[in-house]
Amino acid sequence: MSINRPIRARIAAAALRHNYREVKRLAPQSRAWAVIKANAYGHGQAAAIGALRDEADGFALLECENALALRAAGIRQPILLLEGVFSTADARHLSAQGIASVVHCHEQLDMVLAANGDAPLTLWLKLNTGMNRLGFDAAGLRAARHRLQGLSTVNLGLMTHFAEADGERGVAWQMDHFQAMAGDWRGPVSLANSAAILRHPQTHRDWVRPGIMLYGASPFADASAQALALQPVMHLESALIGVQQLQPGDRVGYGGTFTAERPMRIGIVACGYAATSPICRERASVRRSRCGAKVRGGR
Repeated sequence: MSINRPIRARIAAAALRHNYREVKRLAPQSRAWAVIKANAYGHGQAAAIGALRDEADGFALLECENALALRAAGIRQPILLLEGVFSTADARHLSAQGIASVVHCHEQLDMVLAANGDAPLTLWLKLNTGMNRLGFDAAGLRAARHRLQGLSTVNLGLMTHFAEADGERGVAWQMDHFQAMAGDWRGPVSLANSAAILRHPQTHRDWVRPGIMLYGASPFADASAQALALQPVMHLESALIGVQQLQPGDRVGYGGTFTAERPMRIGIVACGYAATSPICRERASVRRSRCGAKVRGGR
């Protein structure tokens, strides 16, 4: 947050807790990892942890160094590395700090097992059921499970990531792929992202992974956050720092992408590209500036 510029992003801890509790209401039989990757979707990891440390069943993120920072801050809940480890140094921390890790390829599995020996581990094998980004195919999953068979120190779960939980096609086809690959698996399962939590209760299983919905944004094009009982976590406010009077035909900005069709007054807001994400636009306000104009807006 800038100290001198008039732009401010305010984070509502109560709204974040409300949205997490909505996850738990929708999936009452599941535990929920609060996904705080990408600096809590731009809201600030420290702010998200402060709001949820007494609420969340666990936290999911990307970087091992951030997981270690959570442990250093006294967070004792389960922590999951959503993309797994990227180095042997990262892999050594899993058992030592009780950090769970996704494993999506054999190279990661080699690294994790070599670094931790017989120490206890919690691993989640990721299945590629149609997203076609990360994850084992059927043959790779069989090989990984065969390698882990008999390792009593490894607590193992299976997971996947839905490609179209927010679309018309739905998730049934990926659920079919998952079941065909998992076979007679009876251990922990994690499937549901935000869209699946909201619209596909059959996917909730043991752990759900709410991300964008935690921050008060809808994952759907046809349903607003308000309609989904979600509250905006970020409140963005700034000031008008300039006013221009336009005549018909005057153009504005790089490349003149806006052309005035009538006489009009426009205001220039101190904001910039970094604050133009959908989350920020969920609720924005602009206060009066020295230029003598005031607007409030949002959606």
